[in-house]
Amino acid sequence: MTFINDSKKLKKQKGFSLPELLIVVFIVSIVSVIALPQISAARRAFRFSGLQRQISAVLTDARQQAMSQRKAITVRYKNSEKEVIVYGGIFGTLNDSKNKVEQIYGSGIAKDEIVYGRPAGVANATLDDGTTQTDLKAEIMEITFQPDGSVLDAAGNPENRAMFFYHKKNSKGMAFAVSVLGAGGRVKIWRYSQGVNKYVE
Repeated sequence: MTFINDSKKLKKQKGFSLPELLIVVFIVSIVSVIALPQISAARRAFRFSGLQRQISAVLTDARQQAMSQRKAITVRYKNSEKEVIVYGGIFGTLNDSKNKVEQIYGSGIAKDEIVYGRPAGVANATLDDGTTQTDLKAEIMEITFQPDGSVLDAAGNPENRAMFFYHKKNSKGMAFAVSVLGAGGRVKIWRYSQGVNKYVE
């Protein structure tokens, strides 16, 4: 009697058949093929947005250091190396061991994926704060914060500066800018919006 009851229970317990398992595996494979590129693109965009914050933080800190030390502090961007060097004041003269050096690549972003400038097809218009792209000279661009936090030209007049970057694999989708207003040295970040075809704060 017990044997019969046990056999009835076994008959009621059903597993998945091979065709059902194959269908599930097929569906999971299709979803993976569709989703993985989107996940990778989202991760790349997140990491690239970190680059924007990194540059903004370096500039903001350099301005604060200039004001606290009462010394001119320079942020030097070297495009060939994709690195930012801070010198002046306690950071010593250029190429001193005291210089603060930061690479802006890494964390999944290769050096050759970072491009200085604006993506093809994006007009070289001024940002809403009146700044426009500062051109590189021999692959180098410098922003010098004065002891009062301002950025001045050779004649002593306030000079706005702006750095523009985009990702080689998604140029318009991940383009951004960081601007510095000469009069007060205020640092602002911008991202390119394809919807309005301009950089927005």
